Amino acid sequence: MNKFRVGAVIAGIIIIIGLILTPFFIERINPGHVGVVYKPGSGVQEETLGQGWHPVAPFDRITEYPIRLQTVSYKDMTLATKDGKNVTLDFSYNYLVQPDKVVPIYNKFGPIKVSEIEEGYLRTRLFDAARKVVSKYTVLELYGEKSAEVSAGIKAEFAEDVVALGFSIDDLTLGAPKPDEKTQEAIDARVNAAQELDRKKTELEIAIAEAERKREEAKGNADAKVIEAKGNADANELLQQSITPQLIQYEIAKKWNGQVPLVEGGGAGQIISVPLPSAEGK
Repeated sequence: MNKFRVGAVIAGIIIIIGLILTPFFIERINPGHVGVVYKPGSGVQEETLGQGWHPVAPFDRITEYPIRLQTVSYKDMTLATKDGKNVTLDFSYNYLVQPDKVVPIYNKFGPIKVSEIEEGYLRTRLFDAARKVVSKYTVLELYGEKSAEVSAGIKAEFAEDVVALGFSIDDLTLGAPKPDEKTQEAIDARVNAAQELDRKKTELEIAIAEAERKREEAKGNADAKVIEAKGNADANELLQQSITPQLIQYEIAKKWNGQVPLVEGGGAGQIISVPLPSAEGK
């Protein structure tokens, strides 16, 4: 019985020692991460560790890097525009650490977390890219139709700057610019002036359209009168052409009641009276 107890105690001690020492010989890499191995005797290893459990030497140092999509947001970056106005911008972007570049990243920054690289190196590179791009646009362009162009320009500049080191930038979003008080007053005044100009342009266009309508209406009335007058003139001309001596004689003949014309007077003063039908003979 004593031997059994001694054996159980020894086994228990071995298990306890194993549990205590296990963290020194086994390393767990979290899902979506890779581990860079640093050995005191040989330095940084080119071969990285994938997710899961891995046996390691007691003094090996493991630094994990996320290789899945990460989202970062920065608030209140103050930048100067082309026209010398200061604006404050918020940024949000996604990035990936390229798995084949984690060793160079480790060599450059040492055994620090990626979050520290984000707050230091990546933030600085984004600020520099944003400063270069925003300085090419006026504050009104930044607020207006050029805002998407500015955002795309910052993303391209930022992505090109950090890709060689091992960071892939995606989906950079530019927040609404927040100017200082004086700049906001200038923007409001410019917007109000533009709105007033648009209103006057609209009123002018309406007046021009109304004048054109009246001109066309007057032209139409004048054309109608000309057409009517021409029609009357043409009708009178046709009427004059149709009245011939023969027609006159014919019309007189149609109305003659058979009585012989009466001659009054003599010589050159004779008057011929053509009897016309009486009212009863009509």
